[in-house]
Amino acid sequence: GGTFGAIVHNLFPALTASAGAYATVGVGAFLAAVTHAPLTGMFLLFEMTGNYQIIIPIMISATLGTFVSHRLFRDSIDTYELALRGINLHAGREVMILQTIPVKDVMRRDFLTVRDRVNLKEFLELVIEGPGGFYYPVVNGNGEMVGIISLQDVRKVLFEDYIKEVVTVGALCTEDVKVLYPDDTLAKAMNHFAEMDIDEIPVVDPKNPKKVIGMLRRGDVVSIYNREVLRRQAE
Repeated sequence: GGTFGAIVHNLFPALTASAGAYATVGVGAFLAAVTHAPLTGMFLLFEMTGNYQIIIPIMISATLGTFVSHRLFRDSIDTYELALRGINLHAGREVMILQTIPVKDVMRRDFLTVRDRVNLKEFLELVIEGPGGFYYPVVNGNGEMVGIISLQDVRKVLFEDYIKEVVTVGALCTEDVKVLYPDDTLAKAMNHFAEMDIDEIPVVDPKNPKKVIGMLRRGDVVSIYNREVLRRQAE
């Protein structure tokens, strides 16, 4: 602002204010832009200068500065640090809560994996004896996930004993699997649940995406959200 003011004042001294006035207006525009608060910039600069003649230029520059800043940066200097920590003040309360809880705090570590060569009859026997659930990671001989299978997948052959003994889990499983990582947020998990219309998602090792280390259930996410809402309301 000061540089621009010095140039135009040298060119048109009779029509323009001093360079200091332009610098003051520039400070107001900068303050409004970084805080996303144009009124703050206006009032602070007017209080500092007490000059009624620059109030209109400050209003214009502060408004333009805030508009451009909003276009370029969603967060102000006050909310930028929170955004880096994953706290989104622009979202609703539900999203804010889910963004503060990592998947690793909610995922189940007691889950059943199934070998790809197991037939469907053996698979159903394992499910009955297992820890529960509806979706099961399918792994190869090295313990690497090659797909996922659900009880819905075997529903059509549930009463066909011959087919259950012939068809393997590996042949029936879904190979395109949506996964999560331990440090992902529950907000991201809920987006996956909604996008895929599923109730469980495998959680994999960040260093080895083929290694399943947990299962996240939609119902568990809803339960932890409800408990967190009640806890915050009680505070």
